[in-house]
Amino acid sequence: MPRLRIALSTAAATFLLVLLAGCGGGTTTLEGQVTFGGQPVDGGAIVLIPQGSKDPATGARIVNGKYVATAKADKLPPGTYKVQINWLKPTGKKVKSETDADQMVDETQEVIPLEYNVQSKLTAEIKSGSNTANFELKPGGAVAAPPGQPAAGGAKNQGVVD
Repeated sequence: MPRLRIALSTAAATFLLVLLAGCGGGTTTLEGQVTFGGQPVDGGAIVLIPQGSKDPATGARIVNGKYVATAKADKLPPGTYKVQINWLKPTGKKVKSETDADQMVDETQEVIPLEYNVQSKLTAEIKSGSNTANFELKPGGAVAAPPGQPAAGGAKNQGVVD
């Protein structure tokens, strides 16, 4: 009889530990679509920066206008996030690589205006579990320029955002 009681207690304790471990380790997801001038952004990036927190930023690639940012719940906790969106498109020119002067690489240029990345006022409200946020960006604002060049739209150079 004591062995049965010990076995049942051990089984109950194990079940409780498994149940409790599963409660705290979920994931949080933010997904959606990003368009620029009505066209899907393809090859861009979205960065989520927690507001009022020192938690690190989370990001995701934008492919065919869609993104999915997934992280453990403690890395993407509920709250308001500043959203920055970048899209470095090839210009069609080749330039010397910054890391290997003997190699030529495709030149890219930021096409998303500063108001959606460096100076972004975009936000997303994230709750536990699955979330959706779509962003329809409009062309026409100043765009970040490579160092040493003025930004398009007349603004001073803000640098390229990675």
